[in-house]
Amino acid sequence: MFAFKSVCIVFALFIVHGAHAVDHIRMHSPAVGEDKRTMHKDEVLRRALEISEKNFGTFTLDFVNIELPTARALRVIETGKLINVFIAAANDDWDNIATPIKIPVRFGQLSYRLLLVNKNNLDKFKAIDSLSDLKKLTAGSQKGWALNEVLKDTDIEVVTGSNFEGLFLMLNNQRFDFFPRAIYEAYNELENRKNILNNIVVEPTLALYIPTVSYVYVSHEVPQIARRLEYGLEQMVKNGELKTLFNKYYKEDIIRANLQNRKIIRIENSYFSKQDAFVDRNLWLQP
Repeated sequence: MFAFKSVCIVFALFIVHGAHAVDHIRMHSPAVGEDKRTMHKDEVLRRALEISEKNFGTFTLDFVNIELPTARALRVIETGKLINVFIAAANDDWDNIATPIKIPVRFGQLSYRLLLVNKNNLDKFKAIDSLSDLKKLTAGSQKGWALNEVLKDTDIEVVTGSNFEGLFLMLNNQRFDFFPRAIYEAYNELENRKNILNNIVVEPTLALYIPTVSYVYVSHEVPQIARRLEYGLEQMVKNGELKTLFNKYYKEDIIRANLQNRKIIRIENSYFSKQDAFVDRNLWLQP
């Protein structure tokens, strides 16, 4: 009788453990090289999946190495076939197409934008003292970015390009005046392209503050992966690992940006004003 009961218990445990189907996560990876943003994203999501393994079962994590602009990512995540997980600057389009996990994995760092400029135009920025002054200049951005509508709503002229790498060449050739980049993007991107971008520098006195939050978005086709990642990220908030990984990748650049000694120009983001109540201020960069 005891032996039979033991077998039943083992069998029951096997059934419970085996009840979880394997979760197949497919994410985008840049077609050309990796940067801090990509490495941070990959490590955060891998850890969230590993932490959730006991409760949600095993997983596979595959990377799609292609050129995938944000606008196209928005289209393909809807079916969940090419990719089913993506991190994006939150806006209504993404909220409608995919499931947002409302934990700001980059601690709102995208809110602070440094300005990449052509060094031959640095004198233009000495006269910038307000948003009204900034409106006299032209910004560069990629088609499909949430930033475009924010800038246009503020009456800042935006020159868009369909190719990310092409934007650097356009700035190098003075096709627009400034290219707003997050702290974690600006220095890293220039370093990676220093051999071909001789004229581009980080403007030393200004920064934009555009309240922006980056969420992990999961295709509606895989709701179990959304629940799993939400659980894993919540555990990382509780045990401090999310903050530790943030500092690992970005602390050096935040110090280098020296935001305390820059003139900060605030630009309102109508989307963020609706999300503000959801953001935990303990997960928000305070320079």
